[in-house]
Amino acid sequence: AAGVGTGAQRLPNVGAGANASRQRAPNDQGQYNNFNSYGVNATAAWEVDLWGRASAAAQAAGYDAQSAALDRDAAQLSLAGAALNLQAQLIGLGHRLKFAKETLTVQNQLLDLVKARVGAGRGTALDQARAEALVAQTSASVPALRNAACLTRLQLDVLRGQPPADCDKADNDPLPAMPEPRLISLGTLPDPAGLLSARPDVKAATVRAQAAASRAKVAWAARWPSLGLTGQIGWSAGSAGDLFKSGTQIHSIGAALNWNFLDFGARKAEETAARAGFEAAVATAEQAQLTALQDAQGSLSMLRETELQAAAQATAAEATQRARDLALKRYEAGVADFYSLLSAEQERLAAQDALIQVQTGRATALLAVHKAFAARLTANP
Repeated sequence: AAGVGTGAQRLPNVGAGANASRQRAPNDQGQYNNFNSYGVNATAAWEVDLWGRASAAAQAAGYDAQSAALDRDAAQLSLAGAALNLQAQLIGLGHRLKFAKETLTVQNQLLDLVKARVGAGRGTALDQARAEALVAQTSASVPALRNAACLTRLQLDVLRGQPPADCDKADNDPLPAMPEPRLISLGTLPDPAGLLSARPDVKAATVRAQAAASRAKVAWAARWPSLGLTGQIGWSAGSAGDLFKSGTQIHSIGAALNWNFLDFGARKAEETAARAGFEAAVATAEQAQLTALQDAQGSLSMLRETELQAAAQATAAEATQRARDLALKRYEAGVADFYSLLSAEQERLAAQDALIQVQTGRATALLAVHKAFAARLTANP
C-alpha cells in the first residue's frame, strides 16, 4: 500500500469542487448590498519528475514492502524450524522414556532372579541390594524423562498456537520412529549458492540495500529545482442558474519552478546521511550472505559429525548388549558374580540411552541443514 501511494505521486492530481457564498459589502456610495457567488471548478496539478525523485521514492516504498514480506517469511521459517526442533526433541525423549520403561521391566525380572538365588542360598544380600538399587535408579529416571517430555510438548503447543495438551493423555499417543540418516554435502547440492541467496533473510537484506539506494537518489534529487504544472477550469456566477453559461467560464494554467539553493547545507547533509545508510545496508546484506554461508557450512559439519558419532555409538550399544547377555548367562550358570552382571547392565543402559540422544542430535542437525538452506533437501541414494 505504501508503494502504491508513493508511486501515485508521479501522476497528476485531479480534483473537483463547488462553492457558494453570500457577502455583504459597501458600494461606492457607502451603501451596503448583498452579493451572492456560486462556483464549480476542476483542478489538476503535476510535478514534473525532472531528477527522478518521485520514481526513486516509489521504488524505495516498493522495496520496503518486499522486505517486510520477506521478513515475515523469515520469521515463519524460524518459527517452523523451532517447532520441528522441539518435535525432534520430543520424539527423542519419547524413545528414551520407552527404553527406560522397557529396561525397568527387564531389571525387575533380574531382581526376581537375584531374590530367588538368595532364597536358594546361592546369592548374597549384597547382590540383592545392588539389584534393588539398580531398579530404583532406573525408576527415578522415568518421572524426569516424562516431565521433560511434557515441558517440551507444552512449548511445542505454544509455538503451534494450540491449547496445551494433557501430558497424561499424550503419553499414550503413537511414538514416531527416529529420522533416518541423510548425509548431505555442498558438493551434492545442485546449486548451493542459489539456495542460500533464496533464503528470506538474505533476500530481505538485499532488498533493503536496494531501498537505501533509492532513498539516496531521492536525497540527491531534492537538492535540485522542482517544476510543477497547475491548471484549472470552472464556472463562476452570481446565481446558480447562470452557471455553465458561456460568459461564466473561467480557466487558468501555470507553471512554477522552485529551488531552495540556499539551505546552508541541510540537503547536502541529508544526501550524505542517505548515502551512509546505503553503504550500511550493503554491508548488512554482505554480512547476511556470510552468515547464511556460515549456517550452511556449520549445519553440514554438524550433520556429518553426528552421523559418524551415531554410527560409533550404535556399535557401542550393540557391544554392551552382547556383553550384558553373556554376563547374564554366566551369572545364571554360576561362573560369574552379580557385580559383573550389574556392571554390564549399567553399561548397556548408558550406551543405549546415549545412542537415542545422539540420534536425536542427528535429527536436529538435519533440520538445521534444512533451515540453513530454507529448502527441503534429500540425500543422493
